Amino acid sequence: MSTSVIEPGTRLAGRYRLEKRIKDSGGSSLWKAIDEILARAVAVRTFDPEFPRIAEVVTSARAASRLTDPRLTQVFDADDSGESAYVVSEWVVGETLEGMLAKAPLEPGRAATLLYEASEAIAAAHAAGLAHLCLAPRDLVWTTGGTVKILGIATDAVLGDKYADDPAGEDVRGLGQMLYAALTAHWPGDPAGSDLPAAPTVDGEGVLYAPRQVQAGISHAIDAIVCRCLGIGPAEALASPADLARALRGVPRTPLPLFAGLGHPQSPTPVSCTHLTLPTN
Repeated sequence: MSTSVIEPGTRLAGRYRLEKRIKDSGGSSLWKAIDEILARAVAVRTFDPEFPRIAEVVTSARAASRLTDPRLTQVFDADDSGESAYVVSEWVVGETLEGMLAKAPLEPGRAATLLYEASEAIAAAHAAGLAHLCLAPRDLVWTTGGTVKILGIATDAVLGDKYADDPAGEDVRGLGQMLYAALTAHWPGDPAGSDLPAAPTVDGEGVLYAPRQVQAGISHAIDAIVCRCLGIGPAEALASPADLARALRGVPRTPLPLFAGLGHPQSPTPVSCTHLTLPTN
């Protein structure tokens, strides 16, 4: 249990020096820190003394530390045996999907590439028995090194007290919501998950418009994949992140640049949703 005062300059385990508090959320704090032994920046999660799930977070973090897919943020250390419990993970530098979409939707081929990489990474986590359950545009980062990183595997669900009877279905829906956002710059999920504008819905029905009805230039193939993730229309749902990765493997994908900033160079042309009807097939 965490009992000591946590502030900038605090050292944990005699090696992790906390430098800057990044954010507080739900009884925990995320810090930028320095691993003084390895002389590298790391992310450190600390906990309020009354946080009820410290042991569960640490257990999940230790399980995540065994994952080997480089697209999943690496966990280096986790401990709750001393005065201050903590989880230490890779410090990821780059641009989140949400940051990219604050400028404009992505070109569809780049959106497909990003979410293909993310789907393969989450599929690897599921193969190891772990899930995310809270995927949102803030959790996908295009790093300054030109790679995809998914933040928060296993641990974010515990921090948010999120559970699911069908983890594969929950994560494929989360990935589909991120793909919808990447294509339209609108978020079709829980408003707390993103600061992007809400995705438009059919008046009075609460049913999402398909991406092609919101944004011009999206192919029928990628539109159909999003609809299968989110239950838009009658097509059979995709059951798992691995299924989504296989589906995205079959659509045109554009190689990603080496640097962050993947939006259109000019403002895209939105499609008016006025008087549109949902597709039936």
